[in-house]
Amino acid sequence: MAVALTGRSTGVPITEIPSPTGSETSLSTHQGQQDPLPSPQQPPRSRSRARQSPSRLPLRTAFRNFSTPVEIIVGDDGDKSRLQTKYLVHKELLTAASPFFAAALDGAFAEGLDQSVKLPEEKPEIFEWFLQWLYTGNLTIAQDGAFSNTALSPPHPHPHHHLIPADHPYHAHYARAEADALARTDGDLRNHQGSPKYFLLIDLYALSDRLLTAQLSNHILTTLARLSESTNSVPTPSDTFILYDAIRDSSPLRTLVLDLFAYKKTDKLLETHKDEWHPLFLRALVVKLKRPGPEAVERHSLEGGGPRAGARGWVPSLLKGSSPLHTA
Repeated sequence: MAVALTGRSTGVPITEIPSPTGSETSLSTHQGQQDPLPSPQQPPRSRSRARQSPSRLPLRTAFRNFSTPVEIIVGDDGDKSRLQTKYLVHKELLTAASPFFAAALDGAFAEGLDQSVKLPEEKPEIFEWFLQWLYTGNLTIAQDGAFSNTALSPPHPHPHHHLIPADHPYHAHYARAEADALARTDGDLRNHQGSPKYFLLIDLYALSDRLLTAQLSNHILTTLARLSESTNSVPTPSDTFILYDAIRDSSPLRTLVLDLFAYKKTDKLLETHKDEWHPLFLRALVVKLKRPGPEAVERHSLEGGGPRAGARGWVPSLLKGSSPLHTA
């Protein structure tokens, strides 16, 4: 669930986790091998328009060489909140995205010999979100007819948008249109009232952190920031208990949530909400607000937020005259 705020929304910086080497390899059947780089004496090979995604092979191509799926057993029948569920998942996808699965399935452990991994502490419904990202690279879900309805597609930028002055209304209009298009595909990331399910994203981040899937963790950070910006909302008190009981201390997700509360107008919310906030969250927020230097918050010197296109996804606004709190 989410808590809606009043007043102008403000973008916040995002810390991204550097991806480990194993998660940056292509989905080739030869684990750990990447396409060779052209030598200085040899000109680079020409690429067709269909091969302009250098980070991973297209999934449709990778399926040609996939081996037999491996068995992932999630949950524990002794716990009614996470009854045991079995999944058959392509090994190449798991080991390319997760160093945890690569070590388990490619090694001489029992999991590698049996080609089966048990995750008794995880929730099947959260693991299914991991599988969606694993096979699609995204957490959003296209609604019925979304692929045939151009109204649901993100808008195309003006061909000379880089020449339009920064203060021109076009940029604000484009940002709103892009956010509306994304909102139509958020699916189960929002409840029936349209509020973000922050608890779901926090739970999924905890799983991603344990599986060492840095690309998914970064995607969750971007998605959570976008949902907060587009709905002008922040996580609820119950969400802070998940954040501080299930997420490691040095997690960028904790930093992001603190930024959301510090940069948005949340004073009345913190004071009047009927539920209790996690005490460690409140302490961390006080420390952040009292810290001098670049991390000091000056509410009246914040730039207007809003998503804009960037090479690595959603790019937030920063404090005027200060260094970014986080580096991408």
